[in-house]
Amino acid sequence: MRNKLEYGSAQQVGMSDLRVRRIAEAAEQMVNNGVTPAQVVVAARKGVVVVHQANGKFGPEPDAAELTCNALFPLCSITKLFTAAAVLVLVEEGLMGLNRPVVDYIPEFTGPGKKAVHVHHLLTHTSGINGEDAWKIKSRKREQGVALPSCPEGQDPDTHESLFYGYEVPLRTKPGQMMQYCGFGYELLGEIVSRVSGIPYSRFVEERIFKPLGMHDTFYAVPDSERHRIVRRAPEAACAEWIEAEDMIQSMSAGGGAYGSAYDLAIFGQMFLNGGEYNGVRLLSPITVFEMTRNQIPGVSSQYRDESFPEAYWGYGWAINGTKRDGGDLFSSGAYSHWGAAGPFVCVDPLYGTVTVHLSVELDHNRPFKNMYADYFNNTVLAAIEQL
Repeated sequence: MRNKLEYGSAQQVGMSDLRVRRIAEAAEQMVNNGVTPAQVVVAARKGVVVVHQANGKFGPEPDAAELTCNALFPLCSITKLFTAAAVLVLVEEGLMGLNRPVVDYIPEFTGPGKKAVHVHHLLTHTSGINGEDAWKIKSRKREQGVALPSCPEGQDPDTHESLFYGYEVPLRTKPGQMMQYCGFGYELLGEIVSRVSGIPYSRFVEERIFKPLGMHDTFYAVPDSERHRIVRRAPEAACAEWIEAEDMIQSMSAGGGAYGSAYDLAIFGQMFLNGGEYNGVRLLSPITVFEMTRNQIPGVSSQYRDESFPEAYWGYGWAINGTKRDGGDLFSSGAYSHWGAAGPFVCVDPLYGTVTVHLSVELDHNRPFKNMYADYFNNTVLAAIEQL
């Protein structure tokens, strides 16, 4: 397997030329059929990129420019993967521990039973915190005009408000009892990264993850010089009311603030497929990658929106496929992935040696994650493999 992504032929990596062409055609057809107005996809196997294409336009305007492969999409919750990696970098350096109480790092995190919430629980969404409760507390305190301390350097005002108002959020369940997907838990992890490292969370991720890996097209608080590359959404598109907001473009949120390109996200995935190394740079040890990408909460159930999962299957940051068939019907049980709101998806399948990225603009949020069609794309990629 190549240590760095390179463009190459299907035959180099045991894939069918005909079926790889089908991947590209099917992706283009999604835009032609109106499933999404903008989409960039990457399909790689064993370090060889066999498909990398953009279809659609940069915006809903009639004169909008044709989409390019270096377009920037809001990665939303995929940002949590960067946060989890940042935490594990600090763990590897002996600066923090996963089985340590959160209150050891954030003394303000107080309330009944919360001394039993460990960093491990935040990473696996098993802290007992319900994200809706955190949001309600934030909204109530904002309405009451509860005074905020000044926003620290390197933190956006919304994240600062969420953390300060949310530290007292109560637990709904005992830590480790069930999985409740919770963005606020990752805001707490970002704050831990800041306090332990001594530098703002976003700068830590940029300096310790993005730059070493060569992810030059991934940003927190997208610079003015790069904003022309951001994909724009029609006002009626799913989540447009907050994704198109200036606060989102300026976000440094550890739970969902990053913007990036499909290729950069493929680099991040390939680093994990390589066991923590990319292009001669070791970011994480193979042991850490193994721990991050295995089911860390066996026997724990989960309910998310309209779906119930008797076995949640979650690692550190990554969702583990298990029996969920998450984002594709042909992935192995050991595949690991992550969605983001309103269109992005990334998956690594170590059994088949694949990294797939599907960045799109979701049009209908009535059935979230069921109309992004990443599964259609991923199925065509895996079906193109001829030699295991």
